Amino acid sequence: MRLFIPIILIALFVFYVLYLALIKKELKQNLTGVLYPGLFFIVVWGILYYIILE
Repeated sequence: MRLFIPIILIALFVFYVLYLALIKKELKQNLTGVLYPGLFFIVVWGILYYIILE
């Protein structure tokens, strides 16, 4: 169960970015407000998760 929630949240983030890029075509306008903070959060979360599970 502990592994399913992060996978679901990452999948939701990917779908939202794809939605902005393909359907609304506003990804370039939201690059600094959506994509970079989201990727930063995923990387920090991954590092902490790796340290905790190590």
